[in-house]
Amino acid sequence: MNADNLLYEPPGPIARRRNRIISVIGVVLLFCFICAIGHRLEASGQFDAHRWKIFLHPGTLKFLFDGLMATLLAALISTVLAFSLAVPLALARLSNRLWVRTLAAGYIGCFRAVPLLLLILFTVILLPSLGLHWSALGYLILGMVLHHSAMTAEVVRAGILSLGRGQKEAALSIGMRDHQAMIWVVLPQALKLMLPALVSSVLAIVQDTSLGYIIPYEELLRRSQQISSFAPQSLLQSAFIVTVMYGFVSALLLALRRWIERRQSYESRGQRTKTAITEGNFGEPFEAAPGMQSGLRSATDRLSGRDQ
Repeated sequence: MNADNLLYEPPGPIARRRNRIISVIGVVLLFCFICAIGHRLEASGQFDAHRWKIFLHPGTLKFLFDGLMATLLAALISTVLAFSLAVPLALARLSNRLWVRTLAAGYIGCFRAVPLLLLILFTVILLPSLGLHWSALGYLILGMVLHHSAMTAEVVRAGILSLGRGQKEAALSIGMRDHQAMIWVVLPQALKLMLPALVSSVLAIVQDTSLGYIIPYEELLRRSQQISSFAPQSLLQSAFIVTVMYGFVSALLLALRRWIERRQSYESRGQRTKTAITEGNFGEPFEAAPGMQSGLRSATDRLSGRDQ
């Protein structure tokens, strides 16, 4: 048993056979379900050419593409601002000063508890009453930054706490101050470990931009509704195409997350192997041969004595 299967025992032959059977049954049932849905849609005429004709027009495709660019723009600005605010909030939650921790905890608890939709509506209603007349993009970004900075701050704090105290204590032992150890030693390592979780946060931000249709902000979902208003017979088709576009962006982010996880896993295995070789711990294959490690060490000792 090693660190990889300490909490998870690999399935045996019977379990693997059972998992394959369950997987095959699940795929068959899913295929039957999709076929049933397709049959009902065909019976209701949803696959008729006149319902899809509007999406073959270049103007419609450009209209949807502009909505996708507006979605990505709002997501990009919100991500940068939310992450920039989340890191100081996470550090404030870990501060030694009680009043700093209290303020940060109050901010995070407040904006995590409020639904994002209500937060966007609140900004649209409150800010104009204060004389702040922004564009729809500004209202959307403000609401998303307030919400996702609080959500991401907890992700950053969890990543910092996952390192343990050893890294910080080592930095303090060489003369660094507490804030220097946190900024220059702990935080870079924690950010590297939490990259997959941060990619998931970016994915959530991209999907939450669809709430901008209530402002209204001309993002992808809003453009889909406008197409449906112009061509009511293509309501389902418009929703399907927008879903595919959102799914494409989500698939890219999920692929990026899987790549980061695989790379981190590879680097972690390489580091463990290097540590085992350095410390003389050759792992489980040598444990299967009793006395082999002691024999290697005694041979090394004899060679060292001969050199002396």
